[in-house]
Amino acid sequence: MTGRLPPGPPLPASVQTLLWLAQPTAFPIWAARRYGDPHRLRLAFSGDLVLTADPTLVPGVLGLRPEVASAGEANALLAPLLGSRSLLMLDGPEHLRLRRLLGPPLRGEAMRAHRDLIVELTRRELARWPRRAPFPLLPRMRALTLEVILRVVFGLEAGPRLDLLRRLLVELLAMGSSWMVLPGTRLDLGPWSPWGRFVRLKARIDALLEEEIGERRRSGPGRGLLAELLADGNHGLAPGDLRDQLLTLLVAGHETTATTLAWCFELLLRHPEAAERARTDERYLEAVVRETLRLRPIFRMASRRLRRTLELGPYRLPPGVSVGAAIYLAHRRPEIYPDPEGFHPERFLHAAPETGAWIPFGGGIRRCLGAAFASFEMSVVVGTVLGSVRLRPASASPEPVALHAVVLVPGRGARVVVDPIPAG
Repeated sequence: MTGRLPPGPPLPASVQTLLWLAQPTAFPIWAARRYGDPHRLRLAFSGDLVLTADPTLVPGVLGLRPEVASAGEANALLAPLLGSRSLLMLDGPEHLRLRRLLGPPLRGEAMRAHRDLIVELTRRELARWPRRAPFPLLPRMRALTLEVILRVVFGLEAGPRLDLLRRLLVELLAMGSSWMVLPGTRLDLGPWSPWGRFVRLKARIDALLEEEIGERRRSGPGRGLLAELLADGNHGLAPGDLRDQLLTLLVAGHETTATTLAWCFELLLRHPEAAERARTDERYLEAVVRETLRLRPIFRMASRRLRRTLELGPYRLPPGVSVGAAIYLAHRRPEIYPDPEGFHPERFLHAAPETGAWIPFGGGIRRCLGAAFASFEMSVVVGTVLGSVRLRPASASPEPVALHAVVLVPGRGARVVVDPIPAG
């Protein structure tokens, strides 16, 4: 062993944290080039963080057993938003039990049964878009994916409760600026302070979700994932557990899918020949989604907090250190992806993504529960939009990558213009 921890920037944790937030892609790329793989960062919210993008090491990191490393502890900064009983905060048998309960409705035939609903909601959303005037796609994709997840998860129909829940969730997510991930900023100084507003808004949403759960118990489960969870006596889920799982699916399934859709159009529309092919070739459209997830992953890393000593390459990492798979960096390894900064959907036409080198949904037993549904939803939405309207980028210059909470978003919101479809 050459040392306990790999090398990294000697800068104070406060400075590294500022760079991590202010330069969300440039700083990780610089650190990896300067200090190699693996390398160490020091961040205010995680302490020592060791990152690797080596495809021979990544599967081992993502597959660490819960007795060796905790993903729940690494995700703790999201607990105020998603709840302490969220699937993302749990480890071990409890986590696995919830995955088994929540997973089946988000895969296979149960997933594909929602195609018509997704198409219908996409067409309704398209009717609201301005014509021949630039507008940002990201807010529109957020509105659409929120509607899809509300209908799929809750089975809610149009009405006052759907309207209120939609409005409150939009307000909550709009507060997700990057500073809120720092524990030191979480000061409740009353209802007019930023954190005070957040806490009170979250409490209103929690109460509304619990009210919906209680009403479903009394009147019958209805439709959607909530109905399936209520149909068999809650499967032993306490009310708070069920509420936190539903909120996790609502927030995580909505924001991440919306952002990837915005990136997909931002990339695809700058390659007209690819957009034209995606209109009629379903396999190519699926490859477009995969290439978008490679080039513009939503998260920069998937991390674990060590409970035991771990040997990572030539290094020996002690308990308490966080270790992460560097998603953004892993997707840019030139020996695996020639021209790694180029948009080339054909990479995925004839071969499955390589293990350890394509990890937008994480991996191991913590792989994103909604990965199959998100990919399916994105293909349906993109195909429906391309078949219904003609879009073009509003600017000749590609959009920069910006940070919204922990999500990498288009810096200008993926601005586009809707042109009329040529006659004939």
